[in-house]
Amino acid sequence: MAVLKIVPKLYQEKISEKLKEEISLVTNGEAKYYNRLYKFFQYTDIQCTADINYETRKMYMDSLEKEDISEKYKAELLSLFDRLKIENMPDVYSQGNPFSVEQEFFKQDKLFLLYVPNKKKAQSFRQVVDKNDLLWDLTRIHSSQLVRQTKILLCEILNMDKVQRHRRYFLEPLKALIRFCDKYGIDDIEEMEQADENRFYLYLNKESEIIKKQASKIVEFARRTLFLTDSETNWQACIWYMDRFQFDKSRINASSPVKSLSFINIYEKENRWYLQLYAKYLVGISDLSLSNIRNTISFISQFLKYLDGQSKKVTELEMQDIADYVSVLDESDIKYSTFNRYITHMHTFLQFLKMKNIEVLKFYPERFLKKGFSEHNERSVPEKTIAHLIKELPAFPEHLQLMYLILFCTGIRKSEVCTIKSGAFYSQGNENWMRIYQSKMRREKVIPVPSLLVGLVNDYEKKYGIKNGEYLFKNKKGGAFNGQTFSNQMIRECKVRGIACGDYIFRAHDYRHNLATSMYGNGVSIQGVRDYLGHSSENMTKQYIDFMPERIVSAEDKYFSKNQSFKLKGAEDDER
Repeated sequence: MAVLKIVPKLYQEKISEKLKEEISLVTNGEAKYYNRLYKFFQYTDIQCTADINYETRKMYMDSLEKEDISEKYKAELLSLFDRLKIENMPDVYSQGNPFSVEQEFFKQDKLFLLYVPNKKKAQSFRQVVDKNDLLWDLTRIHSSQLVRQTKILLCEILNMDKVQRHRRYFLEPLKALIRFCDKYGIDDIEEMEQADENRFYLYLNKESEIIKKQASKIVEFARRTLFLTDSETNWQACIWYMDRFQFDKSRINASSPVKSLSFINIYEKENRWYLQLYAKYLVGISDLSLSNIRNTISFISQFLKYLDGQSKKVTELEMQDIADYVSVLDESDIKYSTFNRYITHMHTFLQFLKMKNIEVLKFYPERFLKKGFSEHNERSVPEKTIAHLIKELPAFPEHLQLMYLILFCTGIRKSEVCTIKSGAFYSQGNENWMRIYQSKMRREKVIPVPSLLVGLVNDYEKKYGIKNGEYLFKNKKGGAFNGQTFSNQMIRECKVRGIACGDYIFRAHDYRHNLATSMYGNGVSIQGVRDYLGHSSENMTKQYIDFMPERIVSAEDKYFSKNQSFKLKGAEDDER
């Protein structure tokens, strides 16, 4: 791009033919406008409008200020100058080509969005009253990394298919975020900690309501955009976004996908990096599901947050630190099984670090693990509630009607209801089946279903033109229906019609208890119920059979009532 030069004594006697043509285009040859622009460019080395930038515009503004003309006329002349730049933009920039930091425009240190190289988008910025708001002066930013990130984020915003009044909801908060990062020496937005984010919200107290309302959204937008667009994965980013990676479908719960992994609440950078190192292994090498990885990180994060409070690094751990943390867990109101998970996850994490040749404390989890038994919670939905719901079901939205009937008839998980695909229900002779993918067990299985249900599903598929292999119930983007959305919609519909189940309104998982209890009560073995539900152990299945404790007690009473003379083996021999 040409460097603007004002020559005080010498000037171009004639400006370039190209520039004359471009001036004629916007002035229609009208002398008072044409001559003024011609005269101005005589004192510059501008050869065409492509060379015009913010500095050129500022110089033109300064020249107008020296003239004895009205403010209205100044504004008119400046608007004409902007038209000169915008209307002569090459067509190549108006053909939907995405913006990139590699483009010449973004190599400048002062980015003036009114002159962004896309005629349509540049025109949209003309409606901004104070054009100074469109200047991004990057010369004042202390960090080259922050400058690069600013340009990336600007490109992303400009590439959005939004009108200007909506685009400003991103631009104004972003400018505030960049000012904040520059002021407080934050070089990398991706590595902003929770404390930094909280301080940013306080920093915005004197800003406009638009900026305040969009504060959290712009931080999330910036983190996500930078993580996804980096040429290499930034493993030190405080939040990882899963869209960057390609995972096997068996690791993803489509109805409630894990969108990100967060390390934002761990303040000791060394400890945070150790957890990120472990998470990198879990994401890239292990075959754990993303939900299990998120849970694992959550357990270890609690431990590292405790160490933050003690100002301890993982490499400085002593056995007393472990004992103190265990005492904290002891005082919390958690089940023994959850307590043991904290211990085992902490141990596995430290073992991983040792494997990476990082010197950490060795401890034996067996010393701290608790023994116990699972308490049985009655969770079956009362028949009265089910009868009320089925009676009101015809008034529910059609997709909820069918989702509920599938849940009621099959007792499958909410996530499995939401990820059923067209073609999953079929008949073979007199038998009717449903094929489902159990995300928890990470396997596909086939279960029997009522013929009426198969007919209802087939009618639904035909009515809505759902093609084989597509999700039966879709979100707005055509993906799997969200599990939480299903619950929320059911709760809303039940609430309107006065349907409740004791102290709560609707829980999809409780229908698994109903089915398990019904199957076992009708003679299906515990192993059969376990296989149907897709559990890994019989102990888990027993938690779903709601009269199991009473049935055991009843069986014991029945046995002993028939064996009144019961004696220990060998007792009769001793009497003899």
